[in-house]
Order: sequence, then C-alpha cells, then structure tokens
Amino acid sequence: MAITKDQLIQSAVDEITNYPTLAKRFQIGDPLITQGMASIAAMLAEVATQVEVTTGESYLKARDVTVLADASVKGVLPFGRPCIAAITVKNGGDKLLKILGGRVLRDQNGRMWRVTTGAQVAAGATGSIIARQVELRTVTHTVAQNQPFYPVELAEPEIGYIAEVMVTGWEHAPEFCNVLDGDLVYHIQTDENQVISLVFGVTGLAGMQPATGTKLNISIYDTEGEISPSVGMAFYFEYTDATEKAAMTLAEVSQSGEAPMSITTMREICSFPGIYSENAVYRANFDFLVRRKLGAVTFLNVWNELKEESVRPASVENMNKLFVSVLKRGVTPEALQSEIRLIITTADNSYRIKFVEAIEKAVPLKLTLYVPSTYDSAATMQAVRALILDNYGRESDWAKRGEAKMLKKDIYDLLRQNVPALTQRVADISVDMIGDDTADLPEHFRYVTEESLEVFTETAN
Repeated sequence: MAITKDQLIQSAVDEITNYPTLAKRFQIGDPLITQGMASIAAMLAEVATQVEVTTGESYLKARDVTVLADASVKGVLPFGRPCIAAITVKNGGDKLLKILGGRVLRDQNGRMWRVTTGAQVAAGATGSIIARQVELRTVTHTVAQNQPFYPVELAEPEIGYIAEVMVTGWEHAPEFCNVLDGDLVYHIQTDENQVISLVFGVTGLAGMQPATGTKLNISIYDTEGEISPSVGMAFYFEYTDATEKAAMTLAEVSQSGEAPMSITTMREICSFPGIYSENAVYRANFDFLVRRKLGAVTFLNVWNELKEESVRPASVENMNKLFVSVLKRGVTPEALQSEIRLIITTADNSYRIKFVEAIEKAVPLKLTLYVPSTYDSAATMQAVRALILDNYGRESDWAKRGEAKMLKKDIYDLLRQNVPALTQRVADISVDMIGDDTADLPEHFRYVTEESLEVFTETAN
C-alpha cells in the first residue's frame, strides 16, 4: 500500500524536532511551516501512488498510457474501418454506363466513397457496384537523410481517421518479416500518442534505406469511421459528363464503419502475451491475430482440433483445422467470414477453417451481501447488480472472449473496490453459485443477465 499524506506529515513532524526554531513555529501553528509541510506531503503521496501503480503496470495495465504503449509495441495500429456498401445503379441514359474501380462517389451527406467493384450497366438497365467510404489524399515526402530505419510521420486527417496507407513502388512488410536485403519494403508503426509512422529498412540487413533526396509517393485513405447510412440513401458521381444519367441508391451495408480501437478494446487485445507476430511462426494463438485485425467484436473464440476433440468425438476431419465462432455487429456473416479466412490464410495457408455458430448462454450467479446497518441495503444491492452486469454482462469485455473463467476472487475484489458499503470491516460477500464451466462448449457466448443474476442482502453483525 502506498504511503499516505498523514504518514508523510508525521515523518516530517518527527524530523522537525531536530530543528528547535522550526519546531517552535510548528507548535504554535505557523502557517508558513504547516501549509508548506502539508503541500509537500500531498505531492509526495501522489508520487507514492504513481510508483505503486507503476510497480504492477506490467501485469495490470491500469493506466491508459501503458495500454497505448503496449499496443504500439504489439503493432496494434489506430486505423479506422471504412463502411462498405452495395449500391444499386439505374442507368437512365441511352448509352452503356461503365463504372470502373476507383471512381469517386459522394452520398447525400457529402461523404466521399470510392468504388471497389465496378459494373457495366446497359441503357435502361439496373446494376450493382460495391464502394467503401474513404477519401484519398496523396503526400510526396523527400528523404532528408540516409539513415537506417528512416521514419516518415503521417499527419492526421482533418476529418475522421486513417484507414489504409500505401507507398508507390514499395511493399508493406510488417515487422520486416521474411524480408531480404534490397527489398523495397516498409513497416507501419505507432507510438503511445497514436502517431502513425512509416519505417523503411536497413541496407545490408533487411530491405533498403532510401537515399537522400528520394521522393516517396504516399497514398493515404481516410475514413469517417462510424457512420449511419440507411437503405435508399442517394449517391452521385463527383465528376460526370452529360451522357451519364445514373440514379444510385444504397442497397445493403456489408460492413459498418468503425473508429479506431477504444482503450477498453485495446486493453483486452494487449492482455495476450507479446510473443506473437504477423507470420505463421507463432501458431500458438490465432485468437490474438483475428481479434487484433477485426477490432471490436461482440464475441470471438478460435480453437484447434485438440480443444475440439476434448468436447466432441474425434474425427479425421478435424486434422489441421481451426474452428472459429464469432459475432460482430454491423457486418454481414458472409463478409465477416471472408475477412477472417483472409486473415488466417495470410498468416498460415496450411490450415483449413470451419465456422461454428455461436450459442448465447446465460451464466447463473448468486451473491449474498452482508451490509452494515448504517448503509442502505437496497441501494447497495442495486449498485452491485449494475457493477456485475457492467463487468460480466453481454457487452462486457469478459464476455467477448471465449471460454473466459469467472473467478470468485475477481468478484470479491471488484465489489470491495467499488461499493463503499462492502469496504467496511464487518461487511462480507458470499458467492454461492457460479455457472458450471465444465458444461460449456467453445462456441458458447456466455454472460450474466438480469434474470440469471440473484443478489440478496443481510445485515452484517
């Protein structure tokens, strides 16, 4: 426990007796002495608290800045995810309408979109295109000096977030993995302030360091992140000619836009050990890889054949197979599964993948609170219910990870640290019932509900 302000003041009082003149002024309550001691003690108490938190930071990650620093080391980038939509195109002209990939659209709110899958729509006919909500800006950077791991810091967009970065003629190679000397590659990194930078290689070791004066043409796609497009929303070409008469409306959103990871989500991602990389070498935890790439999910669990055959009969079909159970708002199941397949096969294409439908399951929990008579039992019970549902409910970080364990000691610590009535010496907590973990399957999306949570109070003696 950190040393308190009162303890520091008492240490100063003990020491001041060695200085008779100051001791006399302290005894008569001279504010020049007492106020100075109090302010210094308060400052030292704050420092002591910070030192205590820092001691356990490698395990607890209590401070946001620690989470951000840890995320930067693990390569978690603060990128936004653009909204992707299918758009119906009706050609009202008398000529074939060609819409190529990369063409710029705007929606009725003025947001910029780019076509990813184009179409050719005959006169009077109706077709469909795919577009994502991004805006392109280009930057030309002139290399100032020839140095190993030359960094190029990227400016933040005026609106929204960076979604994607590319350098003309260079290839993105995360962490310079499997890179040979002379390869034109770069790595993308961030720091604890979430400033994104491009880092180039080292000639003679990995990649190539650009020479002084080299011009780097950087394309940055920005997105507004979380938006709320509705079916029927109108679109128009940013640039068009008189022969193009197209009526475009939104048909379906296949992926909703998202802001970069919140601190809460990042803290969950960074709870995994830091030994994993972008490549297939780690193999130990694809859950980390998928969770990191997908960002905020409602539920995710990835397991292998060993875990699968511990809950279901063995089968040769399970060999070299990964099982995935996932729920995510704002994206169609088809698009979600396609993205996960790409994430896993990019890391290791030797695995087969099977998607298992998530099954929602309420976790029964019964708590008995022994509350001192000086506290309002009803208010205490309501505070406990809110706290449990916030930490173990459907939207909690605990529920998002498959096969998470509910530990009694965690419940005790949570309630005693956040409910004043339960911090008293005579107060107590009894956890009488927790769901049976042995009956759970990997695809079970488990959480505490209003109905499954029972809270009782008794007067503490």
